[in-house]
Amino acid sequence: MSEYLVKEIGASENIELRFDTQVVDGGEERRLEYLVLEGATSALPETVPAAALIVLIGAEPHTSCLPEEIQRDEKGYVVTGKDLFRYSHLRRGWHLERLTLFMETGMSGVFAVGDARHASVKRVASAGVRAS
Repeated sequence: MSEYLVKEIGASENIELRFDTQVVDGGEERRLEYLVLEGATSALPETVPAAALIVLIGAEPHTSCLPEEIQRDEKGYVVTGKDLFRYSHLRRGWHLERLTLFMETGMSGVFAVGDARHASVKRVASAGVRAS
């Protein structure tokens, strides 16, 4: 997660972080009003008031299974396109005279998209709050 977001969330008094927790139910009349949560350490479900829910599914790229020709940054994110020339040198596998295409990896014809890509915007979704 971006460092600025970590700081903003930590400083916010109206956000509660819950780790290892499952949302098992929720309720509303015209909008979300409560959630029913089950935590890994609690025996019983807990009902909590809620006006919003944001899910963070993780920030680990899990790209170690990829071949060596697919360049990754120091955190494991796949480097693509022009970033291959800016960020590092192309590996031996690049034999084309053209530059890499947008989202193309250091292995010609192999592309990477989504959160596992270096310098991508890592967000599950964008949300807005609307006044009733």
